[in-house]
Amino acid sequence: MHILLDVLLCDWWEMALVKVVLATQQARSDIIIMRDHMRKFVGEGFVATRHRCLYFARRLHHDEQQLDLLWMMLAAKPGAPWTYGFMDRLTPVFTSMSDQISQVEERMLQHATERFERWKQMAGGFPSITPDPFKAVTTRDWNRTLEAKKRQDRDDRAAAATAAAAAQRPHGDRVAAAAASSLKASMKSIRDHVYVDEGNVNEAQENGGEDSDGVWVLPADFKATGIYKPLAVNRTMFTLTPDIRPIRDTLRAEFEHAHAAIDLILCYLRPDERLSFRPFALLGNPGCGKSRLIRRLGELLGCKVRRYDAAGSSDNAFGGTPKRWHSASPCFPLQCVADTRTANPLILIDEVDKGGASTSGSLANALIPFLEKETASSYPDPCLEVEADLSHVNYAMTANDDSRLPSPLRDRIRIIRVPSPGVEHIESLSRSILKDLAVELNVPLAFMQPLGPDELSVVSKMWGENGSVRRLQKIIRGTVTARDQHASRH
Repeated sequence: MHILLDVLLCDWWEMALVKVVLATQQARSDIIIMRDHMRKFVGEGFVATRHRCLYFARRLHHDEQQLDLLWMMLAAKPGAPWTYGFMDRLTPVFTSMSDQISQVEERMLQHATERFERWKQMAGGFPSITPDPFKAVTTRDWNRTLEAKKRQDRDDRAAAATAAAAAQRPHGDRVAAAAASSLKASMKSIRDHVYVDEGNVNEAQENGGEDSDGVWVLPADFKATGIYKPLAVNRTMFTLTPDIRPIRDTLRAEFEHAHAAIDLILCYLRPDERLSFRPFALLGNPGCGKSRLIRRLGELLGCKVRRYDAAGSSDNAFGGTPKRWHSASPCFPLQCVADTRTANPLILIDEVDKGGASTSGSLANALIPFLEKETASSYPDPCLEVEADLSHVNYAMTANDDSRLPSPLRDRIRIIRVPSPGVEHIESLSRSILKDLAVELNVPLAFMQPLGPDELSVVSKMWGENGSVRRLQKIIRGTVTARDQHASRH
């Protein structure tokens, strides 16, 4: 039986663990999992067990049989969408599986497909009454979860109605506050589980040995000048990760259509440690707010963001140009480090799928050395002719079509899909757009009143089902201008 089909049909986690372990040992003689290891898998808590599963996923990274994906399935936790970040890779594997199974297995494919669709819903934030990811998608527990969700929704609506009614009565403030507090307590939030350590033991030891006072970006004996001199004279400091709970709440309030994407972005961050992302690309339709989401992410994290326009690139200038050329320039990551005076800035590569190529190379090929920690830690800059440690720089990209990305680049980044917003998201998006407009017009935010019901209605009709935040920005800007002109006449 195909191993993915076999695992999908498992009714509980321990059964899936045994099947994945047996498949791993059969495929890789260098990996030995003893009985004591199995006891630790079953006996330890979720965090420790997840670390162990991810350790084996890394050892089997891009294995021909996709065994790393099976270990990631074992590391998933219902109610924590960021632990399902492997689903984008698992989907094409599941789709191609139908061409590899026997006629006998075809009878079980329909049942497996049903469960796989539930896995995708769990990745989108669907709740669960059980912490077992395999038990959660069985028909019995799935139906129980649906019933529990309906009851919870009814209770939430009733509590909200009680709070609203209490607020209308005299002396209703305290009653409303109590009802709102009760509503907040009754609603199960996944933000309490937001800290998920993706590292294994070896990686943790490497990070623990890193000098907390910064890193030498350029060798101390290198005779640097200008803005690059401090990189050789002193250690360059890191931006540390703040408490990400309020950041997550803020982003989810501003980008209601991208909750799952936000959780997948934040899942690798660990508070009070250096800010470090796995390179990722936000994939979605034009205008769905990908670039803006990354910029807001950088602002809230206190991280310096520098943008690189891939659409205007048709060579390997991102990696630097030799000093013998008249247009000599250090590589873009080194420029960002020198400009921001931090070792781990965030580089936004906009529209990476539109990068061109010429006889001078391509952006995709220039990017690859920076996405590998080993090569980035001693990158030979062609302009300064010195090895620079750029292994701590963070990379985020946007794209409309990932099929246009070369396979070597696609294999080194996480693809995170961002859906287009709908009419129901206009109110939350408008609040965020008005904040940006206040900064653009240099007026206090208090002067930028939220859109009223009549204005929201007009904006909704003008926007239609377009789904473009860029178009919504133009409509809201025009609405605010019309509001000001009307006010000036009265």
